[in-house]
Amino acid sequence: MFENVNIKERIKITILGIVLIFSLFILLYEEKRHALTPNNIKHVVLNYGYWAPIIFLIIYSIKSFVVFIPAGVFMLAAGLTFGTLKGGIILIIGTLLSSTIGFIFSRYFGKEYIQKRINQKTSAISDLIKSKGFLIILLLRLVPILPYDVINYASGVSKIKYKDFILATFLGTIPACFLYAFLGENILKPFTRNFNISLISVILLSLVPIIFSKKIKDSYVNIYNSLKENNLNNSIEDDKK
Repeated sequence: MFENVNIKERIKITILGIVLIFSLFILLYEEKRHALTPNNIKHVVLNYGYWAPIIFLIIYSIKSFVVFIPAGVFMLAAGLTFGTLKGGIILIIGTLLSSTIGFIFSRYFGKEYIQKRINQKTSAISDLIKSKGFLIILLLRLVPILPYDVINYASGVSKIKYKDFILATFLGTIPACFLYAFLGENILKPFTRNFNISLISVILLSLVPIIFSKKIKDSYVNIYNSLKENNLNNSIEDDKK
């Protein structure tokens, strides 16, 4: 497969690999030195001065390759480090990059491996993505019942167009990115007005699409039931053990 890639594309892939390895080294090195809490991530990233936003963005984009680091920790860290507006923008860009990496890897470089690994486990979600790709991805981003990485890989092996996948990802993650950044900015100020507002907003974010839209609610329930019938959640948990 790699032999069929032209020299220009090989150079791009090599550069991407170097960046990923460098970023993973930073992640693993800092994880050894500190517990990766939002506050510790803030101090680590700010050590890079003007490069802090770029370093954070790169690390956040490839964090999916380090399965033991929850995305929520970094989302809160973005707000704590850069504030709500800048942190939210960085999170959106990072999410798009991370989703694109997982999507492209699954579709073009690891399709056989991904299909072999998730074929039975995600057959339900793959069928849903194939029939109503944009809406399904949008719902799964707005109300996450699956890890982001599973969605990226399942989308890559499905027939969904990249533009539909990335647009749905973009629209679906905007609210969460800014609200989590807002909560992160106030995470060290418990019980203050902004902290309470941000916490309530994050909670409502997960409830509003289900409560106020019958179409969204019905689609969400269908997704959940399909996943439950195929024991997807149990399979994912088994993989984590």
